[in-house]
Amino acid sequence: MVQRFWALYQARRWTDALALLAPHAECLWWATLERFRGNEAIVHVNAVYPEGWTLHLLDLQTLMDGRVLSLVRVEQDGSNFYAHSYFHVRDGLIQQIDEYWSDQQPAPAWRCDPLAPLPGRVAMPADRRQGLPLLPPASSAPAEALARPRHPDDIG
Repeated sequence: MVQRFWALYQARRWTDALALLAPHAECLWWATLERFRGNEAIVHVNAVYPEGWTLHLLDLQTLMDGRVLSLVRVEQDGSNFYAHSYFHVRDGLIQQIDEYWSDQQPAPAWRCDPLAPLPGRVAMPADRRQGLPLLPPASSAPAEALARPRHPDDIG
């Protein structure tokens, strides 16, 4: 269900994404201390987000307590943003999403000082992992076709 949710967001199929959320669902953005109450509010804030973004679902795991954890990279205007999202699913609908957002930025100067190098520190190349496929199923396709959590082969 979570992979389908992200696929629908990537396709901007807002009405279909709305159907995966319970009417009283909540989305909590902990980094900015915002709460969106109700499925329409959750979809709306994403639908009006400035265009030009591409989602990459890098990881998807079902946790021992039943929550589903996803790691998404969002590319926009040459920048990368990341969201760790915890989905609470009950009765076949998403009840709550707890999201923790971060951005990709240069390391602080104290960690890059050539006069005092940190042992083992090596700069990494830009993240270009493609992740799991985000092709939304046709409206007649069963949701369970995309519901099985998998770890993508291309995560290194």
